[in-house]
Amino acid sequence: MRKLLILVLLLSGMTAVQAAVSIDVKLDGLDREQKRNVLAFLTIEQQRKADDLTERRIRRYHNRAIQEIETALQPYGYYQPVIESSLEQDGDKWVARYVIEPGPPVIISEIDLRFEGAGKDDPAVTGMAKSLPVKVGEQLVHADYELAKTRFRAAVLNNGYRDARYLRSEVRVYREKNQAGIFLHLDTGNQAFFGPVRFEGGDMNEELLRRYIPFKTGDIWSASRLLELQRGLVDSGYFSFVNMVPQPALDDSNQVPIDIILTANKRQKYTFGLGYSTNFGPQGSLGWLHRRINHYGHRLSAETNVSSVRQDISTTYAIPLSKPRTDVLEIRGSFRKEDTTDVKSEVTELRVSHNFSRGDWRQVLALGYKHEIDDLADSDGISNLLIPQATWTLVRADNRLIATDGYRVELETSGSAEALLSDATFLQGIMRGKLVRAFGKQGRLVMRADAGATATGNFESLPATNRFFTGGDNSVRGYEYKSLAPENEDGDLIGGKYLLVGSVEYDYNVYGKWYLAAFYDIGSAFSDSPIDASSGAGVGIRWASPVGMVRVDVAAALSEAGNPLRLHITFGPDF
Repeated sequence: MRKLLILVLLLSGMTAVQAAVSIDVKLDGLDREQKRNVLAFLTIEQQRKADDLTERRIRRYHNRAIQEIETALQPYGYYQPVIESSLEQDGDKWVARYVIEPGPPVIISEIDLRFEGAGKDDPAVTGMAKSLPVKVGEQLVHADYELAKTRFRAAVLNNGYRDARYLRSEVRVYREKNQAGIFLHLDTGNQAFFGPVRFEGGDMNEELLRRYIPFKTGDIWSASRLLELQRGLVDSGYFSFVNMVPQPALDDSNQVPIDIILTANKRQKYTFGLGYSTNFGPQGSLGWLHRRINHYGHRLSAETNVSSVRQDISTTYAIPLSKPRTDVLEIRGSFRKEDTTDVKSEVTELRVSHNFSRGDWRQVLALGYKHEIDDLADSDGISNLLIPQATWTLVRADNRLIATDGYRVELETSGSAEALLSDATFLQGIMRGKLVRAFGKQGRLVMRADAGATATGNFESLPATNRFFTGGDNSVRGYEYKSLAPENEDGDLIGGKYLLVGSVEYDYNVYGKWYLAAFYDIGSAFSDSPIDASSGAGVGIRWASPVGMVRVDVAAALSEAGNPLRLHITFGPDF
């Protein structure tokens, strides 16, 4: 019995020792991306916290490391790295260190492109060779080669060659010369064309469905245009499932019929949300959508948002027009109540708008009738305005949620005239812009600017919502929401005729989806020159969430005595 007890204690001690063994893996000489890839290949890194580590296993993993590092560096074009490795033990702690000199990069010495099939002399195919993301004389990067393969074949498919396939796709590395050859030999096959489109199911008017089709029978087959059709039908919200089924070609014309099988979505949708921003504090929202009032795709929706600063409720009736994905007529009724620094307003509005696209520009032409009640120092209190409005928006970005390269431009003009059912005459224009650019390997630069101007002979007749105020989360940080504007003799805010706001921010990716930010904002709402601009600066934390960037900032009001600090919390997409 005593011997058995001693054996149990010995085994327990051995288990405890094994469980306590750990490995620290250190890499020197690589940039961040290369280091991440090497660590993913290293067995000693993957197993460093395993419960069953022994000295024998640790040394075996260490002996594999040089070959694994060489393999991990090859995708970046480094085939002759120099690696110094060491393994040291300090009690139960092991340190595996690898000092890596990537060596000379492999250079692309030749690119051999060949075409066979019906498209071998098609300029749309042969001309694409000029835009390949690999060039003779550049460093070999396997990711660029794979991108070239994918893009090249996708471009051929989009020119009607549905059966295109590679006869040869290869990278040949000549280690002794530090050179590589790329060989892409493509058989295009025959060119195909769109045939008739047939719809099945979905419980919708077929004329409406055909307005989603971005091609005609007989057009050259394009995978991207077929995907555009599918996305349009999915994004419509009318259907829970859209299945595209190309059929065999009808005859020697090589026209491909397409059967589209549709499954109707639930008619009604309800949404509920809770949130927080420092402009409005805690917020709650309720939404309701009737996806299809009838077979012609008409929609009806209602939404309400409630916070301590602003409360609003609205309902919208939407009618799809000639191009239903981008061309919609909306009739909207709304009520909004807002209580900010020195300003209270209640706005009831009925608005008709035509939303449509012209090229890359999104345009909105609207006519609204607004009844507004204000508690504003120099206002008459009640105003009624018939306001035509036009808005043009252009957005281009690599990722609208969290961009590294993109911009947004928005132009808006509106006005009213006393001769046309209004209590004030004015003309107003607003320009808004935002630019995001990669800055360094791990950072991005975010810049934005807003400018607005109002022409009126009687500023006092303008209601609060047609005057300019600034300050807050998305304008000049460090200041309360809408707290920056001209004041009257009693120090009460009355708003301005003009607006100028600018901001520059640098976001640095420190780890995974986390960023550190530093920013400077400046701007003002004003009616006379010189401009008395207010500025704010601060630092923040960013998290790249699935719905866009979550931003937490601490900003100092540089134009106020003592530079008081203010917290700003916002979230949402970049564009």
